[in-house]
Amino acid sequence: MNSSVSTQDLVKIANEADNVVDFFGPSIKYKCDDMDINVAYYSITTLPTKLKEWVFELLKSNMKNLYKDSNIGWNPKQKRKEMNDKNCRYLIASNNEKPIGFVMFQFTWEETMADDDKEIEVIYCYEIQLAEDARRKGLGTFLMRSLEKIGKNWKMNKVMLTAFKKNKSAINFYVNRLGYQIDEISPSEVLLPKEAEEYDYEILSIKL
Repeated sequence: MNSSVSTQDLVKIANEADNVVDFFGPSIKYKCDDMDINVAYYSITTLPTKLKEWVFELLKSNMKNLYKDSNIGWNPKQKRKEMNDKNCRYLIASNNEKPIGFVMFQFTWEETMADDDKEIEVIYCYEIQLAEDARRKGLGTFLMRSLEKIGKNWKMNKVMLTAFKKNKSAINFYVNRLGYQIDEISPSEVLLPKEAEEYDYEILSIKL
């Protein structure tokens, strides 16, 4: 890919691609203990209705209480709309054809703290959710590292995500296990401590 291609073009090219994981080869596999996990890729237009309902129900089961306690609250109608955005893409992990986890992501632009208000191209992880029996097996790490490889392949600048401050286990996972950092545009980085307290989330990122 031409290194002079603009940020807008890089994101546009990625968003227009039918398959953004074909560089992995014929399949994405992860083996752990008694699990032989296959990771399938879907755009929102190819994600089967049954899986659309499954990803929503898993997110609801895992996150509803955290959303209810947050400033934005739990709004299932709005959350379904977000999860069906035209640029949403999914990695669905299955064991013996039973779905056990997923990542929802998009290629997009994000602001920076640069003086010229420059935006950068990022792969944004909107959700990563695992079923209870799929946790503590390294699958979350594998899925996030796979997402980083996708971002790198499509010349994105960072992987970014948002995590509730109350979700301390998630923040610990990203920061201490995966090496993510609080991003320069996160409220705690750009606001005075007293002002930042009003925000119940952090924006995390890792450079690619």
